[in-house]
Amino acid sequence: MYLYDRAAWVTSDDAIARIPASRLEEVGGWVVTRTASGFHVDYFGKDAAADRVVYSADVNGGTVTNATVFAGTDEPTLKEPALQMARALRAARTEAARHADWRPCANAPFNTVVLQPQSDGIIPVYFLTPQTEMDSFPMGGHYEVDIAPNGTTAYTRSFTNACLTMSKPPPSAGAAPAGVFVTHILDPHPTEIHVFEQYYIGLPLFVGTGPKTVWKIEGGAVENASPMIAK
Repeated sequence: MYLYDRAAWVTSDDAIARIPASRLEEVGGWVVTRTASGFHVDYFGKDAAADRVVYSADVNGGTVTNATVFAGTDEPTLKEPALQMARALRAARTEAARHADWRPCANAPFNTVVLQPQSDGIIPVYFLTPQTEMDSFPMGGHYEVDIAPNGTTAYTRSFTNACLTMSKPPPSAGAAPAGVFVTHILDPHPTEIHVFEQYYIGLPLFVGTGPKTVWKIEGGAVENASPMIAK
């Protein structure tokens, strides 16, 4: 999720700079697919042009290459799996609109992350509250809609019951903070959202899921830290 979101974020500034202002309203969303050396990002159109590519680029780390804005008369059709992912995003938006209580926990629209089709053909789509302030990380306002191969909704969930924003603690007396702690009661273990946010926080994230259960997340690894903390 983090790598997909980062690829979209890295290309967004480049896309805005390259796409003429008169055509920015043509963009209906974006999808990210893996390549041999990184990621490929397609920004697609709306309505009758919803399967067409307005802008595309490759991302390797933080570097954008092969950026292209396609003329309105020469927009190529999205290739698979991007085509299926873009259609899943539109289906997921329709499903999300049915949930009146699904709102971002910030004064900004949702970010979206669409993963590539899983082994069973399901495409997970995430609606994420964006980070709008430096060193302030939204732990609430995140939702998932899984779309089946036939375009129907296979699964939905909210990852929290309320909005929660975590602040990154400043260094104290020259020492770096040991980490950030958050409680989570909806699952017996951390979710992919905790892993996603930990990458952006840049510090270990400790997640308490019960009176005596604490998990440590760092660099994509999740471990049960309860025995360590009990000592």
